[in-house]
Amino acid sequence: MLESVDLLLLELKTLRAIGPHFKILHYYRQVGSDCLPGEEVAAVHFIFRGREFFVRLGGALLLLFDYLARHSRLPQTASQIALRIQGDAFCQKHGANAGDGVRLVRKINRSSVKVYIERLRVALGQAFHDARVPLDPYAVLVSEEMSSNQVGYQLKATFEWIHVEHPGRV
Repeated sequence: MLESVDLLLLELKTLRAIGPHFKILHYYRQVGSDCLPGEEVAAVHFIFRGREFFVRLGGALLLLFDYLARHSRLPQTASQIALRIQGDAFCQKHGANAGDGVRLVRKINRSSVKVYIERLRVALGQAFHDARVPLDPYAVLVSEEMSSNQVGYQLKATFEWIHVEHPGRV
């Protein structure tokens, strides 16, 4: 029994040190490419002990999570995030490969980033709860003091992207 407890403590310590692992699903991939403009961020899953736990995100939250994952090396302020999402080709052509003129672009401005960050933390907390893992969403989606009283946001985790081909195209 002590071995089981030690193993669980080591597992939790490792999770906290390197962060949780997430799988991000992209739909409408063009054949032979990955993560290009026109794909849709369809889902995010928290992976723990070989199981997938759905992170309940939709619309702009999926796009923001994917953006933060792709740019997780440095913290960014809400203003930087909003500005860079507006200039990011992947975000601006989100879902365009679906056809029929469908575009799933979401307007994300500085003030909405702050609201979305809190919503992301709630969804992460629910996924961690579902997995019965005592992880703090604030330790995964961190807020760091920057100069000039600004706050930088950063995802501290590992990520993997799964791409699904555009249906009907070979």
